[in-house]
Amino acid sequence: MTKKNESFGERLSRGIDNLVGIFSPGAAYRRKAFRRAQGLLGSYRGADKTRLRGNWWPGSGSADEDLLPDLATLRERSRDLNRNDAHAVGITTTVTSNTVGTGIKPQSRVKTKNLGISDEAAGEFQQIAEDNWEKWCPFADAGNRMDFYEIQNLVDRQILENGEIILLPLMLPDKSRPFSLALDIIEADRLQTPPDKKGDKSVRYGVEIGERGEPVAYYIRETHPGDLTLAVNRGQIKFMRIPAMNETGRKNVFHLYWVNRPGQTRGVPFFAPVMNYFKDLADYMEAELVAARVAACFAIFVRKEDSYAAAVGGTSETNSKGQRIQELEPGMIDYLSPGEDISAFNPNRPGGQFEPFVDRILRAISTGLNLPYEIVAKDFSKTNYSSARAALLEARRYFMVRQSWLARKLCQPVWDMVQEEAFLKNQLPAKSFYEKKSDWCRVRWIAPGWQWVDPVKEAKSSQMAIDIGISTMADEAASQGKDWEEVLEQRAREATKVKDLEEKYGVKILGASSGDGGAGAQGDLVGAASDTGYGG
Repeated sequence: MTKKNESFGERLSRGIDNLVGIFSPGAAYRRKAFRRAQGLLGSYRGADKTRLRGNWWPGSGSADEDLLPDLATLRERSRDLNRNDAHAVGITTTVTSNTVGTGIKPQSRVKTKNLGISDEAAGEFQQIAEDNWEKWCPFADAGNRMDFYEIQNLVDRQILENGEIILLPLMLPDKSRPFSLALDIIEADRLQTPPDKKGDKSVRYGVEIGERGEPVAYYIRETHPGDLTLAVNRGQIKFMRIPAMNETGRKNVFHLYWVNRPGQTRGVPFFAPVMNYFKDLADYMEAELVAARVAACFAIFVRKEDSYAAAVGGTSETNSKGQRIQELEPGMIDYLSPGEDISAFNPNRPGGQFEPFVDRILRAISTGLNLPYEIVAKDFSKTNYSSARAALLEARRYFMVRQSWLARKLCQPVWDMVQEEAFLKNQLPAKSFYEKKSDWCRVRWIAPGWQWVDPVKEAKSSQMAIDIGISTMADEAASQGKDWEEVLEQRAREATKVKDLEEKYGVKILGASSGDGGAGAQGDLVGAASDTGYGG
């Protein structure tokens, strides 16, 4: 008898078992027992299909099959968390501040050997290239609202909140701009599939893909779908089809998101794995807060026999279910109607397990987001120097990954476009620019540095690393978000100024000039400071 939903392989195996059973019933029994055990246990306990794990159905769809049906809901809930949840918005701001901060800035570093130019010519080119960049940055936004470093902050925040962002590099014919290049920032909601393309399997949630899954074109809605009352032409839904690249191979669209699975067409919001934790924790904390407010209200209830007097001043307002609405407030006195009574209510909230429970949930959230608990909760009260340093180093490793990614995906391509336009305008002294573009446009991107946990120890560590040859001044300056050449130039200017002042006033400036730096120099400096009224 054929069993329901039995595959061909299973029917074949059962037939062989029956055939073997004719000649050797024991062998047939062992074959059936082995196959039954294999189906129940297998080699991996994580694939257990017994009653204990019978309700675990993870699905087996592709990256887009699993993501795209839920993307709009994930994005909306992520935005709601960033609007209304204190922990979520704090995490987003912390990550963006540490990743971008005041901006990821360029240091032009051309390859003189490959270009066949002298160090002097390279220095001149690098200065001109950086000057071009500084001229363009204030005009980076096509909407004239942000400079490029503000755009970096917005891009990182949008990738955290929405999972992705789209930027269109435009050439604006505006003579007030030093360069025509400008970036049009598009929110992820506007990347949609047009109604007439719904049946086209090559268009996935607004992205037209090719045979290898590469993006061929993007469908951008002209108005935001959430602009329900403010859109000028809200009755008309129009789309722009923008090819991913132009005929020269230059990008027409920057679609920035982290790829977690092969074939993934759209980005996943940062908070997707821990959204339920955020929501449950927020609801729990609100319930505890309401209970604590009720417990803080010391109320007196008076029963009166006179029904008319009891009714005077009483509330008649009810909710949708017909229940009378009452409010508790500190020090209130309420009069009960005849036949009404109250029961004792002592919530005693929040309980002793409130703080440990909240901490446990925040630790689960921090693990899911790859961030230390101290960064998520902004709580360093339970740490010492070693544990605080370990937590900060762990966080900084993650921030550095984001910085490097943002520099590669956004900053470097935009730098190339700016320098290309400068070259076409004869504002860049570069021969054979297109043939050796990667050498001319070679850049080191310097992200904002972080403050030291223990300045004395870490300064000594940096000096030792340079002395023994495992680090350089450029590396150590970059770790502090500084340009090592600017540091040296500033130090040279300061040394020249110190020398001039020492010669002018005939005193030694302690710690700023060569010399013995001993008691005599200190006495001269203190005396000079006292004479001017700044000593103490």
